[in-house]
Amino acid sequence: MHHPTSIKPTALQQAATAPVFASILIVDDEKFDRTRLKRLCHEFDFTTHVAEADSLEAMRIILKKDRFDMILLDYHLPDGTGLDGVELIRADHVNRTAATLMITGTEQNNIALRALKLGFSDYLTKDEISGETLNRAVISALQKSQLARGMAVSVSKHDETLQSFSRKCAHDIKPIVSRMMRQMRTLRDIDKLEPEDAQERVERMEGSLRRLWSFLDDLDDIGAAKTTHTPSIPSSRGPQTLPISRINAMVPSERPGKPETKPVKPPSIFRRRPD
Repeated sequence: MHHPTSIKPTALQQAATAPVFASILIVDDEKFDRTRLKRLCHEFDFTTHVAEADSLEAMRIILKKDRFDMILLDYHLPDGTGLDGVELIRADHVNRTAATLMITGTEQNNIALRALKLGFSDYLTKDEISGETLNRAVISALQKSQLARGMAVSVSKHDETLQSFSRKCAHDIKPIVSRMMRQMRTLRDIDKLEPEDAQERVERMEGSLRRLWSFLDDLDDIGAAKTTHTPSIPSSRGPQTLPISRINAMVPSERPGKPETKPVKPPSIFRRRPD
């Protein structure tokens, strides 16, 4: 009968994925277990700094002093469980993104499931821990933690860019809307005006609407041509950032003087644009 052979990473593959350095905190009330875990951590193929704590309270104090990449947390502790320790870790501003690994003396599926739901990277029993299994679990947990931190930073930067962009858009749109509100007030008594004055006020209002429409068209063009989070437009020198404050400058803020010849009246802004 054929037995499948387990595939193990080569030494070169492990070296490519292993970190260069990791600061590790071991939280266990048994000194023998802490000493064993510490020895195994020092045998990793990368440099480690290991600290110890024998209770949740001791862990809380240490977390306020140092930053850790990895926390090995025992389930049974004198002042709570390893699941309670997650709350302390997540509440710490510096160590809340640290990778966490649950260590327990007995194999209990319900504890393992709860630990994974709370954010533990993995779950190991003390009987199955060896240099190889611990090394593999720690490297995997560190990689997951690093990926999560990278995604959080990316989302944060994206949100900041969107907030800045929306503030600039609001800054440029408000003067146009303010002008339109003033022009709307001048139309209240339009039925009492001479036809020429009434026509001029309507044309001013339509001009403001056209400027607003042009502003929104420019935003559409930026969104269509955007390849990064920073709005940009193509130019002869390659992609360049288009300051939002320049969008409104593309449209004259003052009505041009009346030409000598009678101009052709542009279509009303309220006419539906062709698709």
